[in-house]
Amino acid sequence: MENFDFFKEKIRSPVVEGLFYPDEKQELDSRLRSFGFETGKGGNAAAVIAPHGAWDISGAIAGAAFSAAGGRYGALSSVVILGAIHNSEEEGLFLSDSDYFETPLGNIPVDLELSRELAARGTFFEVNDIPHLREHSIEVLLPFIAYFFPAVPIVPVLMGGFRFSLISALARALRGVLAPRLGETLLVISSNLSKNKNDACSHAQAEEYISLLQRGEKEFTAGIYNGRISACGSALVASLLKSGLFPDKKARLVSPPLLRTLEEDGQFIYYGAISFE
Repeated sequence: MENFDFFKEKIRSPVVEGLFYPDEKQELDSRLRSFGFETGKGGNAAAVIAPHGAWDISGAIAGAAFSAAGGRYGALSSVVILGAIHNSEEEGLFLSDSDYFETPLGNIPVDLELSRELAARGTFFEVNDIPHLREHSIEVLLPFIAYFFPAVPIVPVLMGGFRFSLISALARALRGVLAPRLGETLLVISSNLSKNKNDACSHAQAEEYISLLQRGEKEFTAGIYNGRISACGSALVASLLKSGLFPDKKARLVSPPLLRTLEEDGQFIYYGAISFE
């Protein structure tokens, strides 16, 4: 008998369900409802920034980010979600060739056509599922997409490193591919606000993150390289700003006050939800 396994659809399986967020559909749905969120209700943000911490700490904050765009359900054809790679050895921009990303709320389809368009925009892009298989920065936000925007396909993009050339390459690709589709696309960036072993310094850096974000691309990007910003995912935000896709949109914090947690390695991490409206 012939083996037809190569015809099977590729599904990216979760790696932190049950650790960072509930792994049972009923419990996950109940948790989302306990936050006060409803499918089809919310604001009309063009883009959002959401944290990628464990839901027990940052779940309500991440949900606030998606709620800021929840009113766009029905108008979206894709959600482009950008996440950072925590493994410092991997550098580049990685797209997925999986057909679906699995969540407890059901499988989310990947917009492979839009992914291919992005991949064709430069040599920094690579279609490679391996970084996606072990990274959580996108995964922890997928249940929110499945809940707020059921059946809407995603374009998952991971960035490894924060060289200026990477920031610029992603910015050019986003501008070239998404500019004609802004009305039907939501951009989601997975980013915390700060990380520092000194709590006071971490809090100050989180506030600086928001302040520089509101001042624009040049000051925000400079903050990454001069140490004023220490957040995981900040290079992705710099790419969004550099893309110039939302020149008239203002970034605002939609989850005051800032929330923090202490990691096992002694780092204080601050979380917040930000929308571009």
